[in-house]
Amino acid sequence: MSLKSIHLKRAYSSDFDDILHEFYIPALAQSVHYDRLAGLFSSTSLAIAAKGILGLIRNGGSMRLIVSPKLSKKDIEVIVNAYASPEKFIEKRMLSELEQLEDKFVRNHIFALGWMVANKKLEIKVALVYDDYGKLMSSDDIERCGIFHQKVGILKDSEENIVTFSGSINETATGWLKNIEEFKVFRSWIPSEEEYVNADIIKFNMLWDNKSPKVKVIEVPYAVKKKLIEIAPSDIEKIDLETLYGYTKTKRKIRLFRHQEEAVEAWQKNNMKGIFEMATGTGKTFAALGCLEKALNKHKQLATIVSCPYQHLIQQWKREINKFGIKYDNLIIADSSNPLWKDHLVDSLIDIQLGYKSHVIILTTHSTFSSEKFTNIIRHHKNGTPLFLIADEVHGLGAQKWRVGLLDEYDLRLGLSATPKRWFDTAGTLILYEFFDDVVYEFGLEKAINTINPLTGKTYLVPYRYRPKFISLTRRELEEYIDKTKAIARRYYKTKNDYEKDRILEILLFKRSDIIKNAERKYEALIEILDELGDKVKWTLIYCSPAQLRTVMQILKEKRLRAHRFTMKEGTIPQRKFGSLTEREYILKNFAEQRYDVLVAIKCLDEGVDVPPARVAILMASSGNPREYIQRIGRVIRQYPGKKEATIYDIIVVPSLSDLPPELEEIERKIFKNELRRYIEIAKTAVNNSEALDLIYKAIERGREGI
Repeated sequence: MSLKSIHLKRAYSSDFDDILHEFYIPALAQSVHYDRLAGLFSSTSLAIAAKGILGLIRNGGSMRLIVSPKLSKKDIEVIVNAYASPEKFIEKRMLSELEQLEDKFVRNHIFALGWMVANKKLEIKVALVYDDYGKLMSSDDIERCGIFHQKVGILKDSEENIVTFSGSINETATGWLKNIEEFKVFRSWIPSEEEYVNADIIKFNMLWDNKSPKVKVIEVPYAVKKKLIEIAPSDIEKIDLETLYGYTKTKRKIRLFRHQEEAVEAWQKNNMKGIFEMATGTGKTFAALGCLEKALNKHKQLATIVSCPYQHLIQQWKREINKFGIKYDNLIIADSSNPLWKDHLVDSLIDIQLGYKSHVIILTTHSTFSSEKFTNIIRHHKNGTPLFLIADEVHGLGAQKWRVGLLDEYDLRLGLSATPKRWFDTAGTLILYEFFDDVVYEFGLEKAINTINPLTGKTYLVPYRYRPKFISLTRRELEEYIDKTKAIARRYYKTKNDYEKDRILEILLFKRSDIIKNAERKYEALIEILDELGDKVKWTLIYCSPAQLRTVMQILKEKRLRAHRFTMKEGTIPQRKFGSLTEREYILKNFAEQRYDVLVAIKCLDEGVDVPPARVAILMASSGNPREYIQRIGRVIRQYPGKKEATIYDIIVVPSLSDLPPELEEIERKIFKNELRRYIEIAKTAVNNSEALDLIYKAIERGREGI
């Protein structure tokens, strides 16, 4: 979690920038503390101070807020003439504001602040401003003098990086998100900006500590604090601020890059069908939402189904849909987390048919999408409603158990994947390509590493070094491999059917992979790699099999490296002990903050989990599937502040052909040819391509003559 990881402009203006989604939400999502000088106290100004605050809350962060009471000249006269205590009068005024909450957006943001007060995550102080003669100033006088007209914010992340912003907000503008807002941004890690950061911090702390000569700062009145706690929800997740942001945006500010626009154009030209074959980190999701926008322009009524392999990806899609500004009447999550999804889905489809709704989005998993209940609802309740299917990681839907979800009822179709071809599954691949009408746009690894992202001035993905390490099986492992695969090999030669041959080859690959994955000599290679890395071992991912996990962890312990496992057993439900994060998020946070040097992963760091700080990948266990390979490389070549390149260590088993019986030799040759294409493909794109290719060809000459 680092403020350095987000792209920050030097200045923002709501006339030109989407400040909420481009600054507040991403910055607060990386922060653990937030100081805010919010200006005059009103329900609107409190809501403005809470912009994007959900990310801070989910981080277990804290906040300090300074406000000034909104007093008129008449209020000042009442206070003076009645010799009333300013504190008592202010309490009354502030309570009045809270009692009159009507606007849904304002109300929900103040409820969020109330939750923070109730959970001791927010402190509020009130600033009383006096003139040169010691007289309490009215709101109009304060605004004219400029005191509290300039707003200051200070954000701090867990690495002690600080971002400050200062400027003005015109709070008299109508509509909460239409306020005119301008401010400049300063970063503590940039030497030329450090002076401005310190000035903002000093200004805030002087006020907070009641050391400003013309401002008296007091604790927020008890009754006001009590009121905030009363209106606070018991569970912060009951306030869906993200959905509010999605609805309130009046226009979309996200601009697609040229390659994303090209993808959308290709999909449109192909009768709104096709597959995007795009590398991890190149914006497949936004390209898909660009297609959805075109679909909504064409169809007045539409039901959009987004199918993902995992539940956590559903939440990512929800955030990106709202960030992009897609309009919808209803968003349904159809998976095991929502026991009422079937009723919601049927009701929404009927509402579209009756004209009550124009656009419904259904977010689901591949498992639910292909279930009998889901497919029956789609078949029986479509009734002329245009349906748009977006399949994330579309290769998964080619599996026999899931391809039943690919119904003719879907009018518009889009598949997304870095590697849509299914490994040794010609039939599954053909079904996908026929259903989605082929790949219409490609933006592969090589393009992503060599194309400049105009937003950052850097390539979409960082360059990498590829370091293959070749080992051989022990005699015992080789004999085990031969025993397990002889019978399957005989079946392979007997059949003449290409589909059956692929199926038998896949069975053989599973048998083979168990032995190859867990080869004993891989531990020697791992120790050699760790020694080679030395003090550069930080931010390393090790991919291993379940059988290797204990030994790998023991090796790391002996090397005195701080490591944590990342498997399917780690929790995905937010917990208080993890600072309102899930156990997985907590582990990734500690890894990003260098509390762990190494994460040891089994499978679940393949798809959909971002680990941008990671700089080194050690591939100990691989199924040989090119898709798995590309996904794992994708975890370490994401852009991240300070990351210039990544390194991929690949531990590859090369059994000698001369030791294999004739019935296995030809098959092994065919398998290795497939794997060899993958090694060469990755090596060609690497920074050290000549060195990597040389190592591969030498390994072939030693153990694989004739290939």
